[in-house]
Amino acid sequence: MICASLDIGTNTLLLLIAEVKDGNIVNVLTDEHQIARLGEGLDKTGIISDNAVLRATRILHDYKNIMAEHKVELVRASATSAMRDANNSSEVRQLFETILNSPIEIIAGIDEARLSYLGTIEEFNDDSDIVLDIGGGSTEIIVGKNGSISYCKSLQIGAVRITESFFPDFKSKSSNLETAKEHINNFFRDLESIKTNGNLIAVAGTPTTIAAIDLKLPQFNAHLIHNHRIELNRLEEIVDIFVSKTSKELVEDYNVHPNRADVILGGALILLEFLKHTGKSSLLVSCKGLRYGLILDMFKK
Repeated sequence: MICASLDIGTNTLLLLIAEVKDGNIVNVLTDEHQIARLGEGLDKTGIISDNAVLRATRILHDYKNIMAEHKVELVRASATSAMRDANNSSEVRQLFETILNSPIEIIAGIDEARLSYLGTIEEFNDDSDIVLDIGGGSTEIIVGKNGSISYCKSLQIGAVRITESFFPDFKSKSSNLETAKEHINNFFRDLESIKTNGNLIAVAGTPTTIAAIDLKLPQFNAHLIHNHRIELNRLEEIVDIFVSKTSKELVEDYNVHPNRADVILGGALILLEFLKHTGKSSLLVSCKGLRYGLILDMFKK
């Protein structure tokens, strides 16, 4: 069966189309990522802006055509932080559903965490792994082993939120750096102890972008990025690059996506401070996550 999942996030809209057999994804036909920045200005205005909606509708029309080309039989679409928080989410959802001709679930943070874990963990073992999913508006933390979740939490921090609060321009990257770190760590201090013997696995655009920089890739390559390990000291070096370089320099010199360059520092700080919080010396990067979990969960049910 050909299935599709859409992850309508605060920063990025993702589409996965895959062949599913016996409840397992056996072949990925396409894996699309486009940035709509639905959460732009949301914390200040309380609504998803007309410009953000316009960007998203263009992407969704494109995704609908791609699904038609692949003759998708089953679709599952979900929306996360921006759509959870916006006062106009019901109107925006109705518009998006009309474009897709498919219902959209606005999933709670805890459900987002569970699905991210399901879509990320590839091999079950007796070690407790941690999955960290850094979005534009929220960050999910999940601990589990052998496919069973023992702890999950959704935090109201994300790459877009941190950027808009602390890094509105280039100068503020240096002047507000420590304040931003303190703000992030205030969220982590309230967490239960999550020191584990397994891996810390980071998903979404922030860690995959950092992995591409670490690998010096001229363009995104999921095969090389997936399961790439990044050491703590190297992550610190890359964060320093994000602080010292303009968005234009990040795009031209480090191949960061133009629509991600201005928010990458916010996401990278969440990743760095969480890695320190867990006491681990390195992390694994995954190119999977929520959109994989959405498909697998349909057949698990």
